[in-house]
Amino acid sequence: MNRKLFCTAIIICFLCCPVFLVAQNKTIDSLRNILTTYTSQPDFERDTNYLNTLNELGFKYAYLAPDTTIVLSQKVLTLCKQINYFAGEAEALKNIGLVFNVKSEYNKSLSYYSAALKIALAHGYKTGAGKIYHNIGIVYSNLGKYPEALDNYFEALKIREELGEKPGIASSTNGIGAIYFVQGKYKEADTFYLKALKIAEEINFLSGKEAGYSNIGELNFRQGNYTEAKHYLLKALDVTKETGNKEAKAFVFTLLASIYNKEGKYNDAIVTFQQAKEVAIEVGTREYLSRSQIGLAEVYLALKKTDSALVYAQEGIKTAEGISYTELLRDGNEILSRIYEAKGLGMQAYYHYKLFKQFADSINNLQTEQRAANLAAEYEYSKKEIQLKADQAKKDLEFQRKSTQQWWIIFSALAALFTALVVASLIYRSRQKEKHSNQLLHQQNEEIEKQKNTLQLTLKDLKATQSQLIQSEKMASLGELTAGIAHEIQNPLNFVNNFSEVNAELIAEMKEEIENGNYGEVKIIATDIAVNEQKINHHGKRADAIVKGMLQHSRSSIGVKEPSDINALADEYLRLAYHGLRAKDNSFNAKLETDFDEGIGNINIIPQDIGRVLLNLYNNAFYAVKPPNSQKGEHYQPSVKVSTKKIGDKVEIRVSDNGSGIPQKIVDKIFQPFFTTKPTGQGTGLGLSLSYDIVKAHGGEITVETTEGEGTTFIIQLPTQDAL
Repeated sequence: MNRKLFCTAIIICFLCCPVFLVAQNKTIDSLRNILTTYTSQPDFERDTNYLNTLNELGFKYAYLAPDTTIVLSQKVLTLCKQINYFAGEAEALKNIGLVFNVKSEYNKSLSYYSAALKIALAHGYKTGAGKIYHNIGIVYSNLGKYPEALDNYFEALKIREELGEKPGIASSTNGIGAIYFVQGKYKEADTFYLKALKIAEEINFLSGKEAGYSNIGELNFRQGNYTEAKHYLLKALDVTKETGNKEAKAFVFTLLASIYNKEGKYNDAIVTFQQAKEVAIEVGTREYLSRSQIGLAEVYLALKKTDSALVYAQEGIKTAEGISYTELLRDGNEILSRIYEAKGLGMQAYYHYKLFKQFADSINNLQTEQRAANLAAEYEYSKKEIQLKADQAKKDLEFQRKSTQQWWIIFSALAALFTALVVASLIYRSRQKEKHSNQLLHQQNEEIEKQKNTLQLTLKDLKATQSQLIQSEKMASLGELTAGIAHEIQNPLNFVNNFSEVNAELIAEMKEEIENGNYGEVKIIATDIAVNEQKINHHGKRADAIVKGMLQHSRSSIGVKEPSDINALADEYLRLAYHGLRAKDNSFNAKLETDFDEGIGNINIIPQDIGRVLLNLYNNAFYAVKPPNSQKGEHYQPSVKVSTKKIGDKVEIRVSDNGSGIPQKIVDKIFQPFFTTKPTGQGTGLGLSLSYDIVKAHGGEITVETTEGEGTTFIIQLPTQDAL
């Protein structure tokens, strides 16, 4: 059998023995028919159209039958190298990289993508480069390396905008939205998601619609809009029936199961998570296998079946570790911490809570946020630069055309006399000018490189300093909170100690009465001991409740709102702040006033974040009324007042003090980062800036009213459209 017949047999084997689950896919059937037509022609293996069709078929099989894609792509690589068809090589390597991404083997995926990108860039294959940059962005996103993911997504978007590839523009725009989503920037994510979906719907781009519906569904789920989330997710599930994308199907199943869990439909949640798990195992994607395992752990914890929850949580973390998936390691350790806490295993709970914090901080870091802003600005600048270059090229071409006409008129008139001299002169001048231009360009490049290095070092130092200051602010707030907790817990502990001492005396007395035979008195004493034991138990539980409550408030948020009593939160942090200050200076006293609107009820907020805002405002108020900061007479009575009130569709929180007020010339600066009026070493200037960002993230407003010599009032307004 010659080489051609052997190759034909290989291809026919793939065409006649496909995976049965895709037998009805019209696109794949069409590609098979086209390939069959090519194989009947002479020298078909050197036909680039035949090789392109093989690559397209390999791409379609990537999610349905990944191993088939690898075999096809390796064959295409061999044929493309024989005829130096570089675009075909790049596409084949890209398809193999896609398979390893589906299998969650990310390092192998990056290796093949890098090889494909190198070929595409070296040979000017822009369409392929745009695809490969986008796919590399997906892999880095899966690895939790979000700055690198953004780099590649924006590179892909610039190329695709330049080429006018609408499907590619939709995909890369959607990818950028996904990075914002992981960081908890839901408003920015929604903007990019909707923009991508609009393009996909305009051109009926099925993969784009599938991703758009899925991502918008997930976004609504994270914001607690379960009805809207299910609407989009079911639309995504319908599209997967057309695309045959099982990885997307597994993703949608995990989200629907999570919604059922939130709605308390635990049996539906378990069934749907199991469906996601089965699809993930079938496709070989460890990402969605891990998501389904962690989801099952959530459901069983809700059902208080902690042993089953523990098994699934450990399996989910083990799967995530195998693919180094940061987001899943964060979620897995968080649920495992709660499981151990429910089982009363405090040390294990604390250990996994620390791991959860480490992974969460690696996702929500300032470097990623800064990179996102810089890349967005760079992308807008690049679009304008491309347009300017195109306009300038047209002008240069027109100018060159007119200059050439004039030159040929002159040249024709004098050609007979000066041909040799003009040619020699032009060659000499051209070389001298080129040499001078190259020298000037080299000098300019060296100067630009020096400036770039200097700016990078300066930016690095600035980021490090900023991180240290933010950490300092967080630690200061933690110190204030700790002192308040110590005071709150002292009272129940005093009761426990006192009643324990009384019981010890009663037991001694009871022994004497037993010896004297006074059993009537013994019964009375035993009754008193039992009453005291109940009081000891009561106050012990009170101390335990305080500790658990403060641990809950001290946990960092991952951006999920929950129903909270704003009055209780405001009162609790007021007492903590006051007692924390008195723990450091017991000579300080202030009048505390509260005026809470009991008709507010619970509102959806992130209690840890709003608690930090209130703690910061309280600390500032106590600082303002504390002598000598207040700058008032000896009969001055420091006072801090907190009030809440429902106004229309908003809740208003007021924190007032009767200190010296804020000078009007600096009122406009107090919410700026690093601005402070406190002495050096007593403040970072980040407290009000961070508070402003937290309130804005809740869709609210924070303002200040102040009168010099009389006092200051900070006003927080939060929306109540999600009020329960």
